[in-house]
Amino acid sequence: MAEHWLLLDIGNTHTVAGLFQPDRHRVAEVRFRTDPQCTADEYRMQLRQLFSDALGRNVWEMADRAIVSTVVPALEATVAKACDAVPLLSINARLRRDFELDLPHPEQLGADRLCNVAGALSLVGAPMLIVDAGTATTFCLVDDRQAYVGGAIVPGLDTSWRALQARAAKLFSVELTRPDNAVGNTTELQIQSGVLQGYEALIEGMADRLLRDAGFGQATLIATGGCTRLIRLSDRFRMEPDLTLLGLFRYGQLNG
Repeated sequence: MAEHWLLLDIGNTHTVAGLFQPDRHRVAEVRFRTDPQCTADEYRMQLRQLFSDALGRNVWEMADRAIVSTVVPALEATVAKACDAVPLLSINARLRRDFELDLPHPEQLGADRLCNVAGALSLVGAPMLIVDAGTATTFCLVDDRQAYVGGAIVPGLDTSWRALQARAAKLFSVELTRPDNAVGNTTELQIQSGVLQGYEALIEGMADRLLRDAGFGQATLIATGGCTRLIRLSDRFRMEPDLTLLGLFRYGQLNG
């Protein structure tokens, strides 16, 4: 029977879980809201139920190992206990990888960003700029040595939108649907334009500044993250929604 790897990308807002075979074949993928108060038993049962709905089988009878990236410290021990039936690999800067960390404090780099770089390098060559649009939007620069040299972090689209609602009493809640025209002629359209098209401009403009200041002549631009479903970036960005899972998979290959 083929081996299966359970890959867990635990973000601040959502968790993406994928069941992969070692030839990179994705068997199933599920997504659910991250709950830092979740117990190990609840976490184990949630994964069992979601994968049962997707596959009709108990994921804990299929998984041979678990590979985890989390940016939620409160869940690290919980997830480790939930996955105690299988060998667990937790992503950190000390593991074997395909790239260097040209940073003064490499241990500070988040596990999700480590996975994004690993995933991107499994798809294309360096140099590259990786944008992950989630609770925070992160930018990662990898030079032609395959060395991560830095980047930037800005508040995510949904984070900024919620902050605006909380601080601006006269703005009402609207559905975040992207208007095709940046010029809104109603308050609702102006909010949609400012939040969504404004965020597109932020990503495009920040990408230009980072590439310029890093001295990159040419680079592959890759975008991932849940908020990319709401915005429209230029054709120079390669969209890779499963990038973090691919990075988890690559770490699993290198750290068997």
